[in-house]
Amino acid sequence: MDEEVKELLESIDNRLKWLLQLRVEEQFDDGATNKEKVKLLHQMGFSSKEMAEVVGTSASSIRGAVSTLRDEGEIES
Repeated sequence: MDEEVKELLESIDNRLKWLLQLRVEEQFDDGATNKEKVKLLHQMGFSSKEMAEVVGTSASSIRGAVSTLRDEGEIES
């Protein structure tokens, strides 16, 4: 893959992530927790790394939220 195509794909990916982040933020009020956001993104099939990018936190924080949601029976593996 040449460099120009790679840059174009990265640009598209970045824009889609921003749009997704805006969409997720629209679903919640200002007091929404990362846990609530993680629950929605998990249900949509996102990986921990992808959720971290959208929510704006670390992947380890996302893994912790997913673990808590599983323990509480909010999500399945």
